[in-house]
Amino acid sequence: MSRKILSSFLALFCVFVWGVTFISTKVLLRYFDPTTILIYRLCICLILLLLLSPKIFHINRKRDELYFLGAGAFGITFYFLFENIAIKYTSASSVGIIVSLAPMFTLLFCTAVFKDQRISINFIIGFIVAILGIVLISFDSLKDTSEISLKGIILASCAMMCWGVYSVFVKKINILGYQGIGATRKIMYYGLICLIPFYFIMNSHLNIHSLSIPKVSLNLLFLGLVASAMCFVLWNYAVLNLGPVKCNIYLYLSPAITMIASSIILKEKITLIIFAGLVLSVAGLVISNDLWFKKKLKDNNINGKIKEEDGVINERNTSQDEGDI
Repeated sequence: MSRKILSSFLALFCVFVWGVTFISTKVLLRYFDPTTILIYRLCICLILLLLLSPKIFHINRKRDELYFLGAGAFGITFYFLFENIAIKYTSASSVGIIVSLAPMFTLLFCTAVFKDQRISINFIIGFIVAILGIVLISFDSLKDTSEISLKGIILASCAMMCWGVYSVFVKKINILGYQGIGATRKIMYYGLICLIPFYFIMNSHLNIHSLSIPKVSLNLLFLGLVASAMCFVLWNYAVLNLGPVKCNIYLYLSPAITMIASSIILKEKITLIIFAGLVLSVAGLVISNDLWFKKKLKDNNINGKIKEEDGVINERNTSQDEGDI
């Protein structure tokens, strides 16, 4: 299995897990405020990462710390804080719709910063198809305007843009040669540091007694161990091999996964419209990820060259035979 294929599967796994986190966060908001949820999540994540990689992570230059600080601030603190607060004011599916538009900003920021990204026709077509799918998936939930808050939509939009900035920082970190668990742990560490002021500003409380509730502790462990520690390591590996724009294409599936999880956990119905949206989302994912098209083109070129070389050899053999006669 090639690295790109493996990275594609890892990106899909991460998006699946992150799609379910909207449900877990919605459940935890009954017991904690958004900042406290994120603090518990990061602490659990950092403990696991320290156990997996206890070695001290060294950087080559002091100014490289700024890239880790930026990744931690935008990808951890601001993104998840905006997302958690947005879920408090609006429905989880609505937040999922907006956050799934992050690839648009990732492409915009990466093109502006690195100038090495190309907007292909496949990407544009796939993006439009996926957006249509997202609109269909969320059609039923958007009919109930009582759950839609302008404040929640604005906060979710801020989270979406923060993810795009985070992707740029991660790509820069990878370019500098920083990879693996140590790099992810450092990003999480800065995310926790940047979160501390918000804990006091928002007058948050840990509510330790709620940790004894199984539903609460299991959801926190899921968010901390799987969704944060494991998925951030896997996601950064995928970004290294596929690039941030390719990886973020998979985020189109997040609303579909959220809707399926909500139907199983919250007993919500999946209508024909939602199913059609699922089909469009997957179709947009396949079209946008033009690695398959490039592989087909490459294979065709190789086959064409082989046939051309065979033709030349046959011509030479024929000429030689005629000369002998």
